[in-house]
Amino acid sequence: MNFKFKRKRLLLSEKNKNSKVIGYARATNNELEYLEEQIQNLKEEGCSVVFSEFISLEEEIKPQLNKAINCLSKGDELIITQLDRAFKNKKECLVTINKLINKNIKLRTLTGFFAVNNSSKTNSSIFKILYELDNLADKSLGERKKEQLLRRKLSGNNLGGRPKISPLKESLVIRLRNEGYSYRSIRSQTGIALSTIRRIILEGELR
Repeated sequence: MNFKFKRKRLLLSEKNKNSKVIGYARATNNELEYLEEQIQNLKEEGCSVVFSEFISLEEEIKPQLNKAINCLSKGDELIITQLDRAFKNKKECLVTINKLINKNIKLRTLTGFFAVNNSSKTNSSIFKILYELDNLADKSLGERKKEQLLRRKLSGNNLGGRPKISPLKESLVIRLRNEGYSYRSIRSQTGIALSTIRRIILEGELR
């Protein structure tokens, strides 16, 4: 074996050695055994660190998941037991996958799902296409709702007799949402109904 080949193998070995494998586990408050089972399985899979938390899947912000993602860098890998441990819907999943792929970070589940930015770019392109198609569906829905609101305004309707909210409160709702607060958290801080909060945020996006 010549010196150059030995050197190349050594560099590859060092690169793999320096890569991190991080795990993430989530469960609701009454699922202690399930959380412990996830942590154990992730450690057996080779995770050096496992971030875990008791939190509802519906929560917009999962602090420990964010910490896990933020500590990863190029060449690292994030492992979860299955997709519903981290993501509440397809859009949230695709957004995170594309974020990781763009940073050359692998995502894998113990159930066989994987996402990696490989050299051929094929796998990366598939997820980018899915992400754009999901965005297209959202934008089309948003435009249809905008057209409906415009038609109702032009016809003189009062948009369903919704409760009047002051501009100050509306701006507060939008600011809190932009800062990452969930709908429930905004409701507890402002006292505004969830349906009204959703309407304010939607109309703010359409302006």
